[in-house]
Amino acid sequence: MITVNSGNVVVDGIWLWRADHDIQGLVYESRNPVDTGLMVNGDNVVGYGLACEHTLGDMLVWNGNNGRSYFYQSEYPYDVTQANYGDKGFVAYRVGDNVTSHEAYGIGVYSFFRDTSVTVENGIKAPASAKFHNSLSVFLDGNGQITHVING
Repeated sequence: MITVNSGNVVVDGIWLWRADHDIQGLVYESRNPVDTGLMVNGDNVVGYGLACEHTLGDMLVWNGNNGRSYFYQSEYPYDVTQANYGDKGFVAYRVGDNVTSHEAYGIGVYSFFRDTSVTVENGIKAPASAKFHNSLSVFLDGNGQITHVING
């Protein structure tokens, strides 16, 4: 939905949402496809009040160095299956393997797999150099689980 390629950017108060319903009612079978809500490729980017929900890939991908985020809320898609989502290793917040510095505060990953039982291994995936504070996962309702909050 949004890609930040520039450095020294502030992203403030965004809610990036793949529609889980439309004028015909609930969305099923991965309709309304969107892979990623926010992708950050620039260095020295700061995010305040970020939300990405229901995308069909990694919800947030942070590839830039020296990034910081303060409050992130996410919810996995309701209408996916284990084969098209859980087995592919998608996460709610991914920091790229080549990132040497990243810090995040208040990162929440929620699940409500409505239609089938889906297990995702990790809510957050990041290299050891990244620092996360007050991160959590929440099972809202439905089926399946988030096995680990971060990195197993």
